[in-house]
Amino acid sequence: MIERYTIGELLNKYTLFVPEIQRDYVWGAAENYKEVLLPFIQALNSNLKGDKSSYNIGFLYSYTHSKVENYVIDGQQRFTTIVLLLYVLSVREHVDFTPYLCVKEPTMRFTYNVRPQTETFMRRLFQSGKVSKEEIVIQNWFMPSYSSDTSITSMVNAVDLLSNVLDNLSEITFDKVLNKVCFWYFNVDKTSQGEELYITMNSRGQKLTESEQIKPHLFDKWQKEKTQSGDNTDYGKLWDTWEEKFYSKKGKRGISSVDIAMNTFLRVVYEMEAEKEYNDGTPVRNEILSLPLIARYMNAMLTYAPNEWPNLLTEEIKYRPQMLLKSLIAEGLKPKQTPGDIRKVERVFRNIVERRKYHYTHKDVLSFLHSYSKTSESFYDFVLHSQSPIFDKHELDKIQIYKYFENTPDLQKRIEDAFASAEATNVWSGNISPLIRWSLKDETNLFSIDILIFEKYLNKFNSLFGDDCLNKDMDVTRRALLASEFHDYPRIFRGHTNTSFAKEKEDWHILFLDEENVPKLKVFLDRYENESSLVQLIESFPADKNYSEFVHIPELLAYCKEKRIQWWWGTIYLISGSTANSWHANIHTYKYFLSRKSVHIFDKWKEMEFYHLSNSCLYINHKEQNIAIDVLWNGGPQNRQMAIEVFQRDVAPNKIEKNLQPMLGLEGFSWNPDKGRYTYYFDSTGLEQEDFKLMDAKIKSVVAFIDETITI
Repeated sequence: MIERYTIGELLNKYTLFVPEIQRDYVWGAAENYKEVLLPFIQALNSNLKGDKSSYNIGFLYSYTHSKVENYVIDGQQRFTTIVLLLYVLSVREHVDFTPYLCVKEPTMRFTYNVRPQTETFMRRLFQSGKVSKEEIVIQNWFMPSYSSDTSITSMVNAVDLLSNVLDNLSEITFDKVLNKVCFWYFNVDKTSQGEELYITMNSRGQKLTESEQIKPHLFDKWQKEKTQSGDNTDYGKLWDTWEEKFYSKKGKRGISSVDIAMNTFLRVVYEMEAEKEYNDGTPVRNEILSLPLIARYMNAMLTYAPNEWPNLLTEEIKYRPQMLLKSLIAEGLKPKQTPGDIRKVERVFRNIVERRKYHYTHKDVLSFLHSYSKTSESFYDFVLHSQSPIFDKHELDKIQIYKYFENTPDLQKRIEDAFASAEATNVWSGNISPLIRWSLKDETNLFSIDILIFEKYLNKFNSLFGDDCLNKDMDVTRRALLASEFHDYPRIFRGHTNTSFAKEKEDWHILFLDEENVPKLKVFLDRYENESSLVQLIESFPADKNYSEFVHIPELLAYCKEKRIQWWWGTIYLISGSTANSWHANIHTYKYFLSRKSVHIFDKWKEMEFYHLSNSCLYINHKEQNIAIDVLWNGGPQNRQMAIEVFQRDVAPNKIEKNLQPMLGLEGFSWNPDKGRYTYYFDSTGLEQEDFKLMDAKIKSVVAFIDETITI
């Protein structure tokens, strides 16, 4: 039942513990002082004025952990603040506070007992008589580790702040706080009332989570039913155990992740039982839920989904709403498990999730899992009988193959293991239909699969595109694929804006699942034995084919770190990063640079270099004079125009015009005031190698002219 107690009565009657699962004490933190702590104390001062017999400050919610221990579930922040306030008042009024909390006894009346460091600090603080932060932190008993404990630092701040504001809050005295300040006390083990009061009177300064709102409802319901059921399970303790499980996996995410986990879990239970999605913004209060049912689901989840349930701790819902988790729970709920089914369930549903083929609804998934959880039928049998839309032809084909070979269990297991290995490869992402197709002795007979052929193709594929390979240099493989003329390769893959030679696993998946590329990939793998076989493909590729330069000039793909290019006005631009804002190069200019950088060596000029931004160009600098030459194939609408530009670095345009005026004596050159350069533009021949020869002649003539005529 709900009872009203003064602080003195609570400390006299109960031993209250804050369990580890509860939040740290935070009201004393600097960011909470003005928003929470100060308003709370000011309200307390106002309500203690006059002859009021009592002032109620909210609800204290607990459950019995043992005969002498009551674990505080709600009201921790307020009650901790009141205890700290009493301590500060006792020091100010010279009252011995330690007997009220039994500080010198083995068990204090109120403590963070399951957090030994916090309890030790509280004992030492209450016996020290210190209330200023400056004094507390220099005490011999104040350990260095205390400074990194959120609860302890917040308590120190709270004590210091309280001691500073009490001079202006005359109504707050030790006696009034001890004997007039009250809590509504609710022990869930002893009452079937108070649900609404718990919800409405909570005043800890934050909105109750869904699990906190539904918990009293569930316990109230259980109190009414347990006599008839004969079930004496301590669900209060069990609930705490569940939350401790979540807490143990919270990592850096904090205590709030425990609330997220419990809320999401309750939704999972509701959805699987109701066979419908929960879209309401209010807590799940449907009569479907009960403590015994929740316990069944929790046990199934912890037992059958040990790797998946920690995902509940994040608000991010991966793929479809917790589909894999729900499938594993369904297996755990079955009245009779078939050996090995949990592995089959996980593999099949992981494939469905990874492939993202949504030809079904979430309701379809829930209906299937609800029915499956209530049958003793094996997973494969149930899938084939259910005709559920969540399984497409590819998944059903695989399951039919497994079933066909069940009378030869060794072979069945070999097939299952081989399929599972292939499915786990990131590039396939669960869809291994090409591998199966290549392994059939009879293309019309699914059961003519030859596992040796399957394994041969799988091993070849993994040696080229396995997960370990995706992080290595794959340019030789890319060049061999180009030489094999794969359909629509390179292409703009999903989510990209640039043409790509494939880098991410999703790119390869899209490329190889292209129906036109499935037979091409088989031929490619048939020809592949080692890297030498790839080199043979590369060397035999005709130079006049599309993208042949990328096949024969390895530096081009090497330049593209993210394996992306852009097409501008009919010309390829190599992209070093993800976008053209990174280093980039006109392919004609870069190819010319690669072919000529070790050829064009002039006595008075430095080695040729490349500029990768703006209008990408190659350039040479004079060794002695501040003169530079840029060479480029123009971008924009004049992409087929070549250019040579002569200028000085870090010199004003008017001085450049004067210093380099002799350039007007070289045919074709003119002063470009917009660029501050002497420029010469000439049209492309339309043939790259002829253009290169033409550029060779022009560069040589410009260099010779400058050497002979210009001195700065």
